Amino acid sequence: MSINGELTRTDDNAITGWIASLTFDVSITLTTNPHKEKDTHPDYEVTATTPNGRVIRIGSAWNATSQKGNEYLSLSLGLDPGGQQIRVNALTNGDAGVYRLVALTGR
Repeated sequence: MSINGELTRTDDNAITGWIASLTFDVSITLTTNPHKEKDTHPDYEVTATTPNGRVIRIGSAWNATSQKGNEYLSLSLGLDPGGQQIRVNALTNGDAGVYRLVALTGR
């Protein structure tokens, strides 16, 4: 599945942006997970707003570090019309606080 997107850290410690494919195009917000109790729990809740203005949780995100020491975000999202979770990584693109989305192969 071809996926594109961009995220930007905001001054209030949230992360906002968008993710799109040929079947969806959504604005998303990542906010600190208030229910995190263990290291394995998600660091962020990922939400979107419905056409009627309701905020719904569509996934989770974790802070991660590559084997080369680069920090990134790992996202799991429920946006696929077929019901499967979409897995993407958000990599910094050189600008402080700006990430580009890269879909994981095999979802």
